[in-house]
Amino acid sequence: MSVELLTIAGSVGKVVFPEIVKKINSALNPTDLEKALKAGVQSAEEWDTNQDSYKHLFFRCTPKDARELVEGFFKDTGVQEELQKPFTEKTTPNLQVLIKIFHKIKSEKPNLEFRDESIEHWLKKFADAYFEHTNTYLKFQIAKSDYLKQLLGYFDGVEFVGIKVKTKEEEKFAKLPQIFVMPNVVEQVEVRASAGLKLNLALPLEETANQQPQQNLLWAQQSSGKKFSAQELLKESTRNKFVVLGEPGIGKTTLMSYFAVMLAEQQTEKLGLSADLELLPILIRIRDLGKASTKNLLEYVRNFANSIHVKELPKGFFEHWLEDGRALILLDGLDEIAKLSDRHEFVKIIHSFIGQYSQNRAIITSRPAGYRREFFGTDEFPHYQLEKFDDSQIDLFIQQWYNSRLPNNPEKAQERQESLKKALATQERIKLLARNPLLLTIIALIHRYDAHLPRQRYKLYEQAVDTLLINWDVNKGIESWKLKYIQLDDIKILMQHLAYWIHSQGETGDKEGGTLIDRDELITQLSKYIRECNYQVQKHQAEAEAKRLVDHITERCGLLNEQGQDRYAFVHKTFQEYLAGEEIRDRQSGDFNEVLNHIRDYLHNSHWREVFLVLIAQQNPKNSKRIIEAILQQEAPYEEWLHRNLLFAGTCLAEDLKLSDGKLITDILQRLVELEVSHSQRVGYEVKAQVFQIFCNLNETQFQAQALQLLKASIDLIDEERLREYRAALGEQQEVLAELLGLLKDETDSVCNSAAKALGNLGNTSPQVVEALLDLLENESNDVRDSAVLALGKLGKANASPQVVEALLGLLKDKSDDVRNSAAEVLGNLDNASPQVVEALLDLLKDKSESVRDSAVLALGNLDNASPQVVEALLDLLK
Repeated sequence: MSVELLTIAGSVGKVVFPEIVKKINSALNPTDLEKALKAGVQSAEEWDTNQDSYKHLFFRCTPKDARELVEGFFKDTGVQEELQKPFTEKTTPNLQVLIKIFHKIKSEKPNLEFRDESIEHWLKKFADAYFEHTNTYLKFQIAKSDYLKQLLGYFDGVEFVGIKVKTKEEEKFAKLPQIFVMPNVVEQVEVRASAGLKLNLALPLEETANQQPQQNLLWAQQSSGKKFSAQELLKESTRNKFVVLGEPGIGKTTLMSYFAVMLAEQQTEKLGLSADLELLPILIRIRDLGKASTKNLLEYVRNFANSIHVKELPKGFFEHWLEDGRALILLDGLDEIAKLSDRHEFVKIIHSFIGQYSQNRAIITSRPAGYRREFFGTDEFPHYQLEKFDDSQIDLFIQQWYNSRLPNNPEKAQERQESLKKALATQERIKLLARNPLLLTIIALIHRYDAHLPRQRYKLYEQAVDTLLINWDVNKGIESWKLKYIQLDDIKILMQHLAYWIHSQGETGDKEGGTLIDRDELITQLSKYIRECNYQVQKHQAEAEAKRLVDHITERCGLLNEQGQDRYAFVHKTFQEYLAGEEIRDRQSGDFNEVLNHIRDYLHNSHWREVFLVLIAQQNPKNSKRIIEAILQQEAPYEEWLHRNLLFAGTCLAEDLKLSDGKLITDILQRLVELEVSHSQRVGYEVKAQVFQIFCNLNETQFQAQALQLLKASIDLIDEERLREYRAALGEQQEVLAELLGLLKDETDSVCNSAAKALGNLGNTSPQVVEALLDLLENESNDVRDSAVLALGKLGKANASPQVVEALLGLLKDKSDDVRNSAAEVLGNLDNASPQVVEALLDLLKDKSESVRDSAVLALGNLDNASPQVVEALLDLLK
């Protein structure tokens, strides 16, 4: 009978307790009260079971009669009032009242017989156990409040202690919610290849050499899985337990901290969950667990809670939430267990813990390197890959970064945002690095401290490489050093040797990734370098050390990664180029001709261009002069048409190199101005475009003022709009901005139109500019409205305020086809997939203009919205 009564109690509780919670305004929720009710019934039933059978309370009842009686008893308003007393009066329910109500309920069934003694004992056991459990659960709620408060204080901050950037003390910390940008994830889809091999798309290749082909799981770099915001992970995942994989610095730990903080702040809706859902965050840093004296996860979690100054938790606190399925288990950094054998052991521990509390949600994170397919099966644990930041996410980070750094000076914050965005827009290599959140943070810290990004990019590259190579694990307290003969100080020198050798092997078509090298070749070269560093290491020892080094650089540093079976490359080509340049610079200390010979052999080889720019920027003034003179005197075919020597010399100036020869500087700048104003057939469009980029890149360098002075001296030969662009780039942006805002009020449509286009190209996202462009949307000229729309689009996703979106939606009904076209295009690029935007674009599919319909289709495609309504509308167009 007891199992049935527990079921009855549970079903009654689901109906009764939500109303009780409302009446008593309790910290408890209906689930806790339901559990207390079940505990009371179970206690009473356990007592009842131990009595002689004829003394059982329901001895003379059929199961149907017992069920109806119990349901009627607990639904009685008098019983419900007594169930409130542990909260309203801190007492047990009144036993005599319960007995009286029981007698009243049974009197409605005169054919049933009960022993008065059994009724009294049964209800007393129930009331006592119910009170005990409600009291315990109230203590749990009080303890939970303290736990969440301390957890929030522990995880809501981001410290930059692992980043090698010279900065002020107050800049070493930021509040996580203020700077956090939600990344995207891609679902990892597992398919079977025709050869019987299982392929998991989009994950780096794992070692499979010692496995049978039928068991191999190859990890490739493509994915056909769904891409969505990590905010939706808990809602979108097909299971309540899953694995999130991501490269070093991509933000795995930050994402887990954000999940914990949002739950601690009871903001579940920010994680795509119901606002009234109550989940207890349990965040475990696996590296800390690895150092702990206990590997029992519950014991570790209790010890951790004590370590962050949580008041002593009542017995069974964590079990209460876990057994009820009301916890989110966050297990961060499986890869940070250095030894593979230990990692396997921790996987078993995690499986056991998650299996014991399988009704809870759980997330496990790891780097792909060091992660193995057999750890967590994808059938039970869906896998997701964290994506790099896109342009809108970079812009949002920059916006939030400076708003949090300069909260009391919004104008200064806006100015610094524009400066950093502009720096990234003009330096493609740095922009590629900025897609990694860790490297973006390094960039932001440097920019904040120095007030600009260094034109001498080697300073940034040095800090990024040192952070990844040396500082990151050390400052995180991860014991990952497995090498026997190589010291920490040797590792960068070895990587310089390796980078130069790899770079010398040939070009790569990938502008981001480095040159691919087979593992065997990699091991051979590293073995050679290791023996050169340590003459006492034998060949076989050096080879073993080289293998350990490759594993360390791949798994812990993230500087190299595996791209295909047994093929490796630098994760960014920029790092390969920087380290190759460092190798040449080290060699020049013995013979400066080493640099000049490289210039002679590879000057206009695009594969070596970045190597030289970084190398030359580090030279002293005397050596810089020798190099620049050698570049200008280099024999190059068709130089009178291509001007490659001069253009490269100008590009070197944009690196803000140390060059004390004023005459040489003036000569280079004057020759570039002559190319700008030339009408000769020998100066083509491509050459002038390069000249324009070189001059703009002189912004915030020591050559900025002189360049602008020389350009202004040729005012009669330079188009007014072109000169305005130069002025904006070279220090007079505010003056140009004021001029353009004034021109927006000109009565001549062509002037107004040009000013709107220029404002879009200027990329200034200040409220003043946005407001002016919004006002322009009401202009009578179709061309002016169209230019204003496109200018707003160029300001970027991060600056798409509700006001801008609303204005663009209004223009979807504009009388001009061109304006409707542009408005649809910009809405698609803003990536705002709100129901209002989607509905408006769907309506536009019925537009009479074919070009407008095409723009609506493209915009819907950019929104990546595959709702049934969108799919149906697009299918209709195919007819």
